[in-house]
Amino acid sequence: MVWLLEKKVFHHILDLGYEGVAIPIRVKFEFEVRDGQLVADTLKFEPLHNRAALLNRYPDLDARRLEKVVGKTVEREIHSYLENNGYLTTPEGSNQIR
Repeated sequence: MVWLLEKKVFHHILDLGYEGVAIPIRVKFEFEVRDGQLVADTLKFEPLHNRAALLNRYPDLDARRLEKVVGKTVEREIHSYLENNGYLTTPEGSNQIR
């Protein structure tokens, strides 16, 4: 059994209709690996982005919706990372990140 800690920067593209904004998201995530596979329910992550600056620059943004879409991007990117590095099992015995 091994615990891994990763730090990555992912980007979310926020489509405002009239402008696309690339939001850098710093993410620290950790998880347990046993026999080369992610141990279910051990993944924890902390996303960090400059929410205040975004809400200041784009006052019509819905803060809750922003957090939701950023969270989905982070989950998708972490899943992709885990899959690309062989930490997820096949679909029959699939480990989910949530």
